[in-house]
Amino acid sequence: MNAGVDYKLFYEILLNLRESFHSYGRIDDSNMKLDEIVKILMLSYYEALQGERFSLLLVRDYAKNILGDDAAIAMALRKLFDESVEYPLFKNVDGTSVYGANPSLNIQSSENLFAERLISEVEKIDFVNLVENKPGKNFDILNECFGHFVRENFRNNKEDAQYMTPAEITIPILSVVFNDFDKENYFSNIDPSTFTIMDPTCGVGTLIVESARKYIDYLHHHGADEDTIQKFLSHSIIGQDKVDRMVRFSKINTLLLGANSQNIYIGNSISEDTYIDSMAGKVDFIFTNPPFGAEYAYSDLDYNKFCYLSELPQSGSTLSSEVLMLLKCLHLLKPNGKLAIVLPDGIFSSKGINVNIRNYLLENYTINAVFEMPVVTFAQAGTRTKTSILYLTKTKPDTNQRIVMGVCDDIGYVVKERNGVPVKIAKGTNQMMLIAEKYNTWNSMSRIISSCPSVTSVYKSELINTVLNPTFYRADRLEMLDVLDSSSIDGYEMRNLTDVVRFETIGRKNKNVDEKTKHISVLHINADCTINFQQVQEFNPISKGRLCHEGDILFSKINPRIPRMTVVPQYDDELVCSNEFEIMRPCSDVGAHVICLMLKTPYVSKQIENLTSGTSSSHSRIKREQLGGIQIPYPISTEKKKLFRALNEKIKLAFEQKYDADGILQKQLRSLSDIL
Repeated sequence: MNAGVDYKLFYEILLNLRESFHSYGRIDDSNMKLDEIVKILMLSYYEALQGERFSLLLVRDYAKNILGDDAAIAMALRKLFDESVEYPLFKNVDGTSVYGANPSLNIQSSENLFAERLISEVEKIDFVNLVENKPGKNFDILNECFGHFVRENFRNNKEDAQYMTPAEITIPILSVVFNDFDKENYFSNIDPSTFTIMDPTCGVGTLIVESARKYIDYLHHHGADEDTIQKFLSHSIIGQDKVDRMVRFSKINTLLLGANSQNIYIGNSISEDTYIDSMAGKVDFIFTNPPFGAEYAYSDLDYNKFCYLSELPQSGSTLSSEVLMLLKCLHLLKPNGKLAIVLPDGIFSSKGINVNIRNYLLENYTINAVFEMPVVTFAQAGTRTKTSILYLTKTKPDTNQRIVMGVCDDIGYVVKERNGVPVKIAKGTNQMMLIAEKYNTWNSMSRIISSCPSVTSVYKSELINTVLNPTFYRADRLEMLDVLDSSSIDGYEMRNLTDVVRFETIGRKNKNVDEKTKHISVLHINADCTINFQQVQEFNPISKGRLCHEGDILFSKINPRIPRMTVVPQYDDELVCSNEFEIMRPCSDVGAHVICLMLKTPYVSKQIENLTSGTSSSHSRIKREQLGGIQIPYPISTEKKKLFRALNEKIKLAFEQKYDADGILQKQLRSLSDIL
């Protein structure tokens, strides 16, 4: 590695170091092993900064001159490291060590052979040459390799894997963001060396390092001098995390990029007074994947450090970490700056406080795009939470601005459990790369940018109840609505379901099952839209059900990709139904049975499927508001109304005959059982 850096060799060195700890029986925890590897790498880097090439000879000379025993390699290695930890590069802003509360090398004085083996691996890296010849591409290779090694190491630890954002996401998102920066001539209006990149929850630093590398590539391509690049590396890459190990890894990641690691801080970006608070309104680009689900009490928050928080209507005593991080990022951005943030599905589609958040965003920021990820995206981290990436610019939106909605159904890998460990396996095509390409070449007037993968653009006025879930605006749904609109002649017009039925679920009383009351669950609905009354008779749930009556349309809101709907027939016992059903009754000339089967037709069921939301595919639901907004053909001519009435009677008769046939069949089955 004298003249440069070979990726394969460096990765081999990292693997050999890890194997050394394993073969010598030193440290069982994989992350603690990684901590020790980081320490030795940083010791070598420190010696290079002093003009010394780290080697076994250097350590042996130190042992002889300082300890009086050139065989005391382990003790010398440990003392050399103890000296290096006092170097300002390895100190946090508050004076504490980046290596944690006990910044020492975990090696015993008797383990000389073990120490020699570690040194013999690390000395293959000529950090002196790298430092003297400036970081450039050599450090890029080290950084890329180290990032890959960390990802592989975290494969066995779900808790730490949550800090890793897959490259399958970062690369296409950065392509989109920097393409927009370029198109807007953003860099011509600033000193390029001051362009500031931040991640307030930086983890191991993947997002800021990859963002910085993308920007450096841009600078090289546009002929920037090395002085500009060095100023950028020294001052403009900023990260923060509340976990000291993550800060440590992020620091080495930035060091290996050739950046100033002292711009990586430890601290809680939500609840603590930290350095990044001084950056309010000064950051050009934030790329972050914040933790989800943590709750913070309103009383513990400084409202001055978050956009909109003082005006946000309070619902309860706490607010989620994802909402707070979104508002914090908006506070940190400078005018015209850009934010790309990974957020859970609820932010984009749920009710309550999230509606207020969406309204605030739509009124005050230019939402460039929302990219929906498949649930497998973070499965290696132990979660299949449905997420999307919100990409916006801190500018007031134009009245005619379109929002790009991309749906990534395939991220290019699957995650399977092997021996209890989630393993990422390459499979399929990373559609995010295709979505990025479509976005970057998009004609701003196009409504449907791509059918597969789905990439569309919608006006603010076209949003469904301010929902920003890209699935709601899939290309196939918009194409289908266009087809339906074009067929609104010849006696029909397209109407919302709310114009055709009354939603009566809320007004129905709840009741438990008894001898005269039977409960219909979602699983009792057959594929042909009839009810399996034999199962209903045998079902004895603990929970109450809502009263339903003859002629009610029952529609299952849970996982509409498996459509379950029915019309309640005449029945001897009183009936209640699961709370997973929406109860509707016709309020027009269209009968219940026609409406029921219409909900099952491909044109309508595709609308329903695309208007679902939820944390995962198995828990997706369609809300009443979205269900009411689906469009169905409505007869307006006398001839078509007559046709619909006739169809309703035929379908109703078919249902009755089916129930009669089922009853006869069950009766014969009981007779046969009695005989046997």
